[in-house]
Amino acid sequence: MGTRVQPKHNGRRRRRRRNPLPLLILLVLVVAAGLLLYSCAGQDDGAAQNNAGQTNTGGGEDEGSPDGGNTGDAGGETETGDTGSTDGEDGLPAGYIVQTMTEADMGVGEQILVSNEHMYDFPEAAESQLVRLVDNKSSSYTSNVNDTLILPVTVEHLNELLDDYVAQGGATDIMVVSGYRTYDFQQGLFDRNAARNGIENARRFVAQAGGSEHHTGYAVDLYSMNNGDYFEGVGEYAWVNEHCHEYGFILRYTEEKEEFTKIGPESWHFRYVGVPHSYIIVENDFCYEEYIDYLRQFPFDGEHLTYTVDGTEYEIYFVEGLEVPVPESGDYTVSGNNVDGFIVTITK
Repeated sequence: MGTRVQPKHNGRRRRRRRNPLPLLILLVLVVAAGLLLYSCAGQDDGAAQNNAGQTNTGGGEDEGSPDGGNTGDAGGETETGDTGSTDGEDGLPAGYIVQTMTEADMGVGEQILVSNEHMYDFPEAAESQLVRLVDNKSSSYTSNVNDTLILPVTVEHLNELLDDYVAQGGATDIMVVSGYRTYDFQQGLFDRNAARNGIENARRFVAQAGGSEHHTGYAVDLYSMNNGDYFEGVGEYAWVNEHCHEYGFILRYTEEKEEFTKIGPESWHFRYVGVPHSYIIVENDFCYEEYIDYLRQFPFDGEHLTYTVDGTEYEIYFVEGLEVPVPESGDYTVSGNNVDGFIVTITK
């Protein structure tokens, strides 16, 4: 319990018997006191360790974390109402919501691509919207038959185009000779052309049934009664070709773009795609296939395409898949591209 030290004396040592009891009692008291102090110090250290562990674990709660977790986890979802965040409930920028579309929706809209490679699905709702051309057209042109059908948006802008053409001095001899076509009607055209001119000619100049833009109600074929032939867009008629994009139309098939369209040149076939898309297509000398590919450069989560027409600004982006972010409010349209996604056009 300790070393017993003998006291030193200057004189000689006396030989006498000493009583060891007082010294033993003192040693016991010293040892007991030491053990008591050691025990208290150990308890204090343990309490300090326990308290330190609780503070570390509960630090998230003290900092306002909703789940008591580590608030430094940058990969977690922020739910603290941070006013600096622009993300909404779906991780979208503020002001956007998700519009869930269907596979059928992908084949509907003014910007759909229809070709022999991307067939039309003939949605029932679209056919029910068709109207008779003779009941809705202006007096600036004629129709060859009374049962020609077309979509209202197409005839509305066709009226504006040909009214302005006549107003600037154009002739009133333009005739619409084809609008909407059924699958069976298109098949008959293809078969007759193949029988008369051969299958290769038919494949070049007549879309297969299901692959014709005429199925959509957005396309028209024009004819010149004065010339007794299909519209060529030359001479005084050149005004129509030069200005049709201002009304949302494009000349769909040209010789220069046949490698993309897989259809020979048709100077009479006009397709409505809407403004500002028609402007962008003409400005960049795109055919429609090229334009659909071009729009993939402008995804929702990337840089958007902006374009201004007569002081009106438009914003365009592409969304692959069926979950389409759209503005919570404002003027916008969503159109399928009939390939793999949707084109959103916002009018500012």
